[in-house]
Amino acid sequence: MYIPLIISILLSPLLALLLYFYVRYRFKKGYFALFNRSYFLGILSVLIPALIYFILYQQGYTRLSNLRRILFYSFVGIGFAQELGKFIVLRYLVLPSSQFQNPSDGILYSLMINFGNMSLISVLSLLLFPDLSPLVLISGIFISMLFAVVMGFFVGMGKVRHNRLVDSFTGLFGAAFFHGSYQFILETKDYKLMIAFIAGSAIITLMLLFKAIEITDQVKQDKSIN
Repeated sequence: MYIPLIISILLSPLLALLLYFYVRYRFKKGYFALFNRSYFLGILSVLIPALIYFILYQQGYTRLSNLRRILFYSFVGIGFAQELGKFIVLRYLVLPSSQFQNPSDGILYSLMINFGNMSLISVLSLLLFPDLSPLVLISGIFISMLFAVVMGFFVGMGKVRHNRLVDSFTGLFGAAFFHGSYQFILETKDYKLMIAFIAGSAIITLMLLFKAIEITDQVKQDKSIN
């Protein structure tokens, strides 16, 4: 049990470190101050879902006594709340930078913010829910990368198409929907549905990654984006 516990705590920082080394290798002359800061801003983003969770707890909405409460808790209390914190950092603290230019940048920044967020979420989850399996946290960290790709892609599209409002909120609600769906499956323990969710999520993530690379190449060639 100790090894999964240690992995669940250290996994997000290690993934952030690996992403940092990749970006440093890929963009040797890049500017990394904002990218590095995104990780720590991601940690601060936990304040928003923590506040929302506290309010829901005080009002009794964390007692999941029926399906409606499970749906509300999964999609609003967890999915929307946690993605909202990351969205505010990405959209209002990172996006305005001139270093943020396309969907590929959006995905990279979003992943770094997500790893910061999950670094603290993992610790808080183990402290507040000591019976929670570390394996659930480990799988959740990997699944959260999907949410980060969805949000980062669409927020980045807003920078390219100069349509930030629609694209940004598409990213927020898209990530919140996937996150809420994942939490709902966890709460209902529908593991067959979990397999389908993971498979579908992997396909969507790959599609967005390839599309982001394609759009980034178009932007570099000064082609219009439709």
